[in-house]
Amino acid sequence: MSQQPYFEQNKNQSRLTDIDRPFYVGSQTTVHEGYQIASHWHYHMEIIYIAYGKASITVGNHSFEAEQGAFILIHPCEVHSVTVQPLQPSKHYVIGFDPDMLSPLPQLAFELQYYLPYTTPLHGLTTWLTPGEQDGILLHTLIEEMYEEYQIRAFGFELAVSSSLFKLILWLLRYQRTRLSSTFTDDAVEDTKKMAAFRKLLVTINEEGMLSMSAEEAAKLCMMSYSRFASFFKGVMHTSFTQYVLFIKIRRAEQLLLDPTKSITQITLETGFNHTSYFIKQFKRIKGVSPKRYRRERLQVTSDYEE
Repeated sequence: MSQQPYFEQNKNQSRLTDIDRPFYVGSQTTVHEGYQIASHWHYHMEIIYIAYGKASITVGNHSFEAEQGAFILIHPCEVHSVTVQPLQPSKHYVIGFDPDMLSPLPQLAFELQYYLPYTTPLHGLTTWLTPGEQDGILLHTLIEEMYEEYQIRAFGFELAVSSSLFKLILWLLRYQRTRLSSTFTDDAVEDTKKMAAFRKLLVTINEEGMLSMSAEEAAKLCMMSYSRFASFFKGVMHTSFTQYVLFIKIRRAEQLLLDPTKSITQITLETGFNHTSYFIKQFKRIKGVSPKRYRRERLQVTSDYEE
């Protein structure tokens, strides 16, 4: 059956009648039939764990082979797809959760939802992580226990799954921190009042689609002078406000390009660009391919698999 690119809204992928919990734990096992989820995106965070075998993963326009033991981080709003070729025995787990689960821990929530999605590609880091042997064994057991709890759903399973999920997130965050340079530290996040306003700004840009906001408007929202805001923003995100907004615009364009009914001109306007030529130039500079080629390659994944 054809699987069209889509926006995935419900984290409950079991398709059973159930309440929409802030997490899910699923698995997919194939022996010879193969498996594919076409290019899509969602607002929740997703962790894919390859228990055995391998899978072809595409995040944005970057494709790679994920093998046994690998963890793949899918940040909110990232376009991605998963393909296991026929005759390739494979099993992978998928853990999805709302970043808001970490809202009582605002700094960790900020890092997971807004910091790492930008700084990971900025530093040329991969979105897949492979733990050492000892960590790998512990994490494999942790995920199997999470999956069993989620499937059996005994009394208090929500607490059991949440507890294991926090352990997994902690390992992932610490692992990513070891891969960032020493300049990517907490030197600019000690001022809690400024950080609270800063997080509110990023929510406004990321979730409310305020892509036309200027740096001056952002400074006012954070109750800072323009010069102080520019310095503070760069101290936290290690880039300028303008470049960060451009990153969000291009990410939004990736999502819209999955809809073949939308023209490049429509996407230009919906992502806050004034001129199509400038949009195409910036998209190609950041993603390495033109918008048309990006769309063709992402939509071609499904048709190739079906053939």
